[in-house]
Amino acid sequence: MLLEEIVSKMSKLYLGRLVDSFLKDTPKDNEEEMRQLILKNKDEFVDSDRINNKLDFIHIDRNTRLLNNLLLNILLNENDYKAEKNDLIQKVKDKEKEILKKSREEDCLKYSNEEALNIYKKVLIAAWKWQDDINPHEQNILNTLREELEISKHEHRILESKLGYFPQKGNKIHGYKPIKESLKDLQYRGLLTRLRDDNSYFVIPEEIAKTMKEILGIELKDSVYKLLLEKLKKKQLKTILENFNYPYSGRKQELIKRILNAQIYPSMSLNQLTRDELREILIDLENVNISGTKEDRINNILEFYDNLVTYEIESDDPRELYFNYIEELANREYDQLRGNNVIDKDISVENYFEEATNYLFEELMGHKPAKMHGSDNPDGRLICDNEEIILWDNKSCEQEYTFPDKHLKQFRRYIQDEKQRVTLFLVIAPQFNSNCLMKAQKLKAQSIEDTDVGLITAENLKYVAENWKDYCSNEYKFNLKIFDYTGFLTKDILKQRMKWAL
Repeated sequence: MLLEEIVSKMSKLYLGRLVDSFLKDTPKDNEEEMRQLILKNKDEFVDSDRINNKLDFIHIDRNTRLLNNLLLNILLNENDYKAEKNDLIQKVKDKEKEILKKSREEDCLKYSNEEALNIYKKVLIAAWKWQDDINPHEQNILNTLREELEISKHEHRILESKLGYFPQKGNKIHGYKPIKESLKDLQYRGLLTRLRDDNSYFVIPEEIAKTMKEILGIELKDSVYKLLLEKLKKKQLKTILENFNYPYSGRKQELIKRILNAQIYPSMSLNQLTRDELREILIDLENVNISGTKEDRINNILEFYDNLVTYEIESDDPRELYFNYIEELANREYDQLRGNNVIDKDISVENYFEEATNYLFEELMGHKPAKMHGSDNPDGRLICDNEEIILWDNKSCEQEYTFPDKHLKQFRRYIQDEKQRVTLFLVIAPQFNSNCLMKAQKLKAQSIEDTDVGLITAENLKYVAENWKDYCSNEYKFNLKIFDYTGFLTKDILKQRMKWAL
């Protein structure tokens, strides 16, 4: 999210913290004045020297240092660099548990430099012996030694875990209070902020995220780096591992896991490939320049993957993947869809858009779509409790949907061919132009049975599917009457209707 959008959704308290992070002795009485002040001084806010100074955590206590780094790394791996407050706190705890679990594995440091680790471990033990803590002076020495021995932050945390000092003494997980204090510290540093948009979120502004990633050594999100490695041939993966003195035998997925565990930077992995091999990768990417020097090609690949939006898949149902990318399918965002291995061919977009909508109604709203016979049908059909019918049609397009006359005639035929009354016809598209409202009203008038014609974006449909239970958690299925509306089903209208219907 860009700074301008973020500050428009911030309350007075958090605006004040952001102002204090880079503008001292400034009045903080008026919210709108603070918003304008932040945007007016944006250049100072995004200044790389300011960000570099604020990322220096050496002089604060060890717990806050650790939590600050974990929080920033988690957020910089999130889509839009944003996470809901409770989810973010839970992800910090999960990350700490993940590192602890990893440290208990016998081969967790199997591919690390044993000699370097032994030296570093002795110094780490000595540092912890003094008052069971790491003070800023000791931390500075450890940082210098770690860099000199080429030991990663991940290896450092694994060693601390094995010694019983990570996340805290006795391997104790951090609770809510210290994480909350760390979030507050990061806000006063102007490295992240808090906003309200349906829920409470913490977010790193897009304008400073790239600089922060460069300083912290983050080139790609972990999930995206895995996608890039999956794009490579097994022979290329073996070359990367061999050139960094790691074992290179095994199946392709084992090689990918080994590269990820070794924390070889994406740029360093790509640098092991030839200029022609890099060109082959670029040819398969959408709207990416394939010419230039080897360094140019590596940067072009990294830039493409850095812009990918990724989601976690929790089930074996392939439709869940399509649902996660329902907005991208609606908008025909081929770069996202190909980069995330959602589609192989352009022709798949329409079919997967339909599959995503079927999944949404069946798995998230509790309404299994009815089967239809023949080929001349709408994309979906639901039977309501009163035996009335809801029909829908998916329309993916790269521009706004215009609701052409041929579609009006087609939808009218779908409605009139039904033996039971059609109470609602939903049109699902990425965006609608203003002309669509008149077409929806016209279709309602020509339907004979007073059928409502709802116009809903894929984004708003996904929002309802993911959030309707917040309005009524006791219901096992969604009240379809919420969609009984002719016109644009905006997010505000949908929220209002969910309040009374659920």
